[in-house]
Amino acid sequence: MPNNSDNVHEGHRSRLRKRYIAEGGIDSFEDHQILELLLFYSYHARMDTNGIAHKILNAFDGSLVNVFKASPGELMRKCGVSEKVAVQLSLMSDLAEYYIKKTSEVPKFLDTPDDVQKYAKTLFSRTKDNTEVFHIICLGVKQNRNALIKDIVIGKGKTDSVEISMKDVVEKVLESQAVYIILAHNHPNGNLKPSNPDIATTTAIRNYLEPLGIKVLDHIIVCGDDCFSFASHRLCGLKYKN
Repeated sequence: MPNNSDNVHEGHRSRLRKRYIAEGGIDSFEDHQILELLLFYSYHARMDTNGIAHKILNAFDGSLVNVFKASPGELMRKCGVSEKVAVQLSLMSDLAEYYIKKTSEVPKFLDTPDDVQKYAKTLFSRTKDNTEVFHIICLGVKQNRNALIKDIVIGKGKTDSVEISMKDVVEKVLESQAVYIILAHNHPNGNLKPSNPDIATTTAIRNYLEPLGIKVLDHIIVCGDDCFSFASHRLCGLKYKN
């Protein structure tokens, strides 16, 4: 004989799914209902995903954005969910970033410091909290302009440190056939000022690449909506013009 609790939960799930289909999106859904829709596919039909959704949201100050930006380890630690559930939820922000990258208009040219800083901000707009990421923006010359070739993620770390392999830097930049590069990384700790390791890393990359004919134009540090430009502050001898 079927369990009445099973019927109640399955009926709730069916109604929420049908509502999503009928409305063609989640604009009218509350955060816990969006989270429930995802959790349906990780928990058995008899589980009360409404209660689980509220518990997860409460662990992140009621913010669904913070839930999706959290790492799997943080989700497991704060919410007591399984690795399967944690990966599913953390994957949401990565999928969103992938989709936006593939569908957004990427600038063809980065000719000015303003162009570079605007582009650098987009690179970190969806970076997970407390994660420091180091990018190398590779540029070529086309129509006498600085043409964007590709962006390379060269390292990731936590809060205030990221390890960079000079061997990887040289190999990947040479592979891109860049003429110029711009370094960019974020400071999740809220301090925009470059650290001594930031300056040392910039100098090391410049010393490795410039003898190979690849000029380092700038190093941009992104912290929230603010940027720090090495070239603008004349650090490490970086500049946009010869």
